[in-house]
Amino acid sequence: MKINLRSLKNCEFLFLSRRTFLVMKLIILLTIAFALQVKADVFAQKITLSENGVSLEKVLKDINKQSGYTFFYKNKLLQNSPSVSINVKDADIKEVLDILLKGQALSYSFAEKTIVIKGNGETIEPDLNENKAVIANIEVKGTVVDEAGRPLPGASVKIKGTGQGMTTNEKGEFAFKNIPDNSTLVISFIGYTTKEVKAAKDLGIIALVPGTGLQEIVVVGYGTQRKERVTGSIVSVGTKELQQSPVANLSNALAGRLPGLLTIQNSGEPGADGSSLNIRGFGTTNNSAPLVLVDGIQRDFSGIDANEVENVSILKDAASTAIYGIQGANGVVLVTTKRGRIGTSRISATAQNGWQSPTSLPQYVDSYTGRKLYKEGLINDGLFADTNAYTDALLNKYRDRTYPAYQYLYPNVNWTKTMLKPFSYLSQGNLNVTGGTEKTRYFISLSYLQQNGLYNYEDAVSQYDIQAITHKYNFRSNIDLNLTKNLSMELNLGAIVYDRNYPGANASQIFNDIKQTPAWYYPITNPDGSPGAAPNTNQSPYVDLTQSGYQRNFETALQSTAGFKWDLGWLTKGLSTRVRLSFDNDNFRNVNRPLSNITYQYLLNQGVADTETDLAANGHYVIVNNGTGTLDYQVNANGSRRTVLEAYMNYDRDFGKHSVKAMAIYNQSSFFDAVGGGVGNARAGLPYKYQGVLGRAAYAYDDRYLVEFNFGYNGSENFAEGHRFGFFPAVSAGWIASNEHFIKDNPSLSFIDQIKLRGSYGIVGNDKIGSSRFLYLSSWVTGDSYRFGFNSNGNSYTGYLEGQAGNTLLTWERSKKINLGLDLSLWKGMFSLSADVFKERRNNILATSQLIPSFIGLPQIPAVNAGITDNRGYEISLSHRHEFGKKQGYSITVNYAYATNKILFYAQPDYPGREWQALKGTSINQIYGYTALGLFKSQQDIDNSPSQASLGVTKPGDIKYKDLNGDNVINSLDAGFLPGKVANPKSQFGVALGYHYANFDISVLFQGGLGGSTLLSGSGVYAFSRFASSLVQVVDNHWVASNPDANYMFPRISSADNVNNQQASTFWVYSSNYLRLKTVELGYTLPTTWMKRIGIENARVFVNGINLLTWSKLKDFNFDPEIGNNGTGTYPQQKVINAGLRFTF
Repeated sequence: MKINLRSLKNCEFLFLSRRTFLVMKLIILLTIAFALQVKADVFAQKITLSENGVSLEKVLKDINKQSGYTFFYKNKLLQNSPSVSINVKDADIKEVLDILLKGQALSYSFAEKTIVIKGNGETIEPDLNENKAVIANIEVKGTVVDEAGRPLPGASVKIKGTGQGMTTNEKGEFAFKNIPDNSTLVISFIGYTTKEVKAAKDLGIIALVPGTGLQEIVVVGYGTQRKERVTGSIVSVGTKELQQSPVANLSNALAGRLPGLLTIQNSGEPGADGSSLNIRGFGTTNNSAPLVLVDGIQRDFSGIDANEVENVSILKDAASTAIYGIQGANGVVLVTTKRGRIGTSRISATAQNGWQSPTSLPQYVDSYTGRKLYKEGLINDGLFADTNAYTDALLNKYRDRTYPAYQYLYPNVNWTKTMLKPFSYLSQGNLNVTGGTEKTRYFISLSYLQQNGLYNYEDAVSQYDIQAITHKYNFRSNIDLNLTKNLSMELNLGAIVYDRNYPGANASQIFNDIKQTPAWYYPITNPDGSPGAAPNTNQSPYVDLTQSGYQRNFETALQSTAGFKWDLGWLTKGLSTRVRLSFDNDNFRNVNRPLSNITYQYLLNQGVADTETDLAANGHYVIVNNGTGTLDYQVNANGSRRTVLEAYMNYDRDFGKHSVKAMAIYNQSSFFDAVGGGVGNARAGLPYKYQGVLGRAAYAYDDRYLVEFNFGYNGSENFAEGHRFGFFPAVSAGWIASNEHFIKDNPSLSFIDQIKLRGSYGIVGNDKIGSSRFLYLSSWVTGDSYRFGFNSNGNSYTGYLEGQAGNTLLTWERSKKINLGLDLSLWKGMFSLSADVFKERRNNILATSQLIPSFIGLPQIPAVNAGITDNRGYEISLSHRHEFGKKQGYSITVNYAYATNKILFYAQPDYPGREWQALKGTSINQIYGYTALGLFKSQQDIDNSPSQASLGVTKPGDIKYKDLNGDNVINSLDAGFLPGKVANPKSQFGVALGYHYANFDISVLFQGGLGGSTLLSGSGVYAFSRFASSLVQVVDNHWVASNPDANYMFPRISSADNVNNQQASTFWVYSSNYLRLKTVELGYTLPTTWMKRIGIENARVFVNGINLLTWSKLKDFNFDPEIGNNGTGTYPQQKVINAGLRFTF
């Protein structure tokens, strides 16, 4: 029975004048009743015991477990007591104590929920230093929240030094009854720093801060480990950070978050805007993409909704990836989805809408300026003859709109502005529910996304949609069941459904035409609304968009995993077994409806002046493209499927200071790719199969010395028998110096949380050695080289020749990796540092040998394992976080990674005298071209320089190249790999800033890349190439004879393709270094007192954005720094400003 003393005091105050005496009597009566109730409770406790010849101390512990009473005694008192025997059932506690202490020189007394054991005639008071048990007479309650004040349901709350604990409910609340008043509570939650607090009756709000907790559980290959015991190189990012990026493709949310992960996004097209990923740079000239696993199964993760994801981990060194054997050399990306936690159902809903706009768009000259520049090009080329076409009066008509005919006869179309809207929408919604009991836990999520394109004129066609638009529907259900005490089950189901729509012309064609179509070629439409055109020109961007039909692409990805775990602790403690079966199916149906279009050119009738206003009566139309005006119907449908079977045996046990963790796995998988029909595809249509045995053994002594061994023994059918299987081992070790007594027990070093040194060495493989299958097999194809006679119809029989020369010795790439790391944490996680240095040597790289002479007569040179590379670098991550009381705090995290590689050997001959053309000694993705020395300033300069006649006619203002071989001639022998010009960043970095005050929070992420280069090429940058237009930057920054010595961005103007100036060279290579304001998020959590009134537990409004600002040398051209090398990009990357609401109930 409880008495609300505050209510009693308020009552006494309000009615003091009349009821003071009555209240006093009531208090006395209630006090007496409470005391009697306590007395009754003492003797109402029922105890059942059956022991024979055991220590008195053991029996008292059993009584404590059954009754909740705490025993108080001196340490030596029970040690001298004889053994006892007792057999009682449902006896009260007083009766049990009388039996136990009969004949003993001991007595007992009750003090509320404490029983004091003492020697006969002895009087003692509780002394915490001398007695074994402490008085347990308090109730403890509290609420666990995150750094923004949001409840953390499912957080673990344990009483330190005991096995007693619980998880928080859906409100983040917990409560203990009758625990020692000097207890320490240990509070932990995945992804947050573990916190210890002293027990008190009302702890109030307990805020956990993200991330560097040493007890944090991190995801590793085929399992989890305590972060403190990890000896490999692993980094991860959680849901909170992923949700701060308003993206349609999850891969784009990783940029700048994880040291060692290189992300490059070349496109912003809806449904095709994912980033390419590389871990620790490039170690091979072949496919360097990492292995991606979602919940342990190889899957594409780009379409997963961020609300479904618990964390994304990057495994970088051999210790982390050797367990994946033949697939681990390029690193591994592990995506772990959310699972249910014990607690009542918790429903979370998120709705957000964003506005997308290009990060940058190149701008091209208007008609007036462009025609003047083109005239200059004709003069430079000696081709200027028709002076009437370039008079000032005529050129002025391209910007004069006095008469209606001018816009059709003298068009001036800004194709970029005309074809693209200033912004489009990105809408997302998610609803998920999580909860469970000891028997069942569940997480179920539904999501929807709509990403609209930037194209204009979407209403120009009423019969069908021409806008680029993606609809995406996500479903995920992760269920865990405890079937029996020792048997549990997991059932994971997922689905991603895409419904995409595009114009008939693809994005590359549309954007190339936007960039290369001059403003003066033709109007958007003719006077009658028909699409404009002109003979002998490319199709207009407007026709690309509105007159090419449409595409409708459907895709459904279904994912399923079922598994059982059997706890074999009854055999030996810590032993368990597990089996998982996964089946994924991905089907697509792409419908293409190309339109056979009709386009016209409008002309005034002969003799009609261009000032005529009645265009319909005085003009006519000339057909330029004479199509049928009908839509074709083309369908491409196919699918892929993957089956994975895994069987585990796990052992995890602590023996005092010793900890042993071991695992053995058998796995096999089969993957059928989406391959079309025809004999030529028969080989590619065969399933990709893997089979192997994997294992891990880890040992820790006193959490100071760590050692771990990982291995993968697996193989692939893609190689010949005898070369299919390989053994890939790795060993790692760690020393947690901070757990040494000279640090741990030194008060002056108490600020040190962790100092850990770790290192690893291992061998891993890569079987992604080319797109062709079964390169060890030879194939034969028909050919016309020789004919074997004639048949009765007079037709000859064709002969056969070798199509592919097989190499039975082919095998996978092997990578030897070494990694050294340091982890440091100070002042309870206030400062933390993680640093790694790595080196990789990759051999057996697949190459087409250039050492086999052509006179041997092989139609195709066989592939060989004949490449060796060296890849090395370092990574560092530094974090600082600080909390000011319970209301505010800030965090700063900086990460930086550097990786550089060199090709040590490649199967090609020596290049004496032209070493610059050899792959040996270069970097992967190094740009190939000429070395530019600037621009020719005069004819004399040309005459005094090596001849460039092989590149066409050279004139002043053209690019001058370096004669590398000294033969006084510039030709292909002078082109080579350009030193230091690599088409990818060597370094990437991120700076994350966070601050919260009361209910407000803000986070900022800067991200960038250094050390990369981009080669610009094509009609998007070469003025008037292939009858294209010209960038606006050309106008005031191209070579002119009147000022030949200036430093220009562009060579002289030419009226057509200039072979000399359009060579790949350092002249067109620009630094792709950049810095982005990647994400910003501002949020406000509405007061819970407001929300609870309408049944909502927690609500947060937020505004965030991505790609908000970019600083780059390529911005001088209005090109995004992540455009693909050797071009000018296509559909631009998007800047997004987004607003949303997230609430739980």
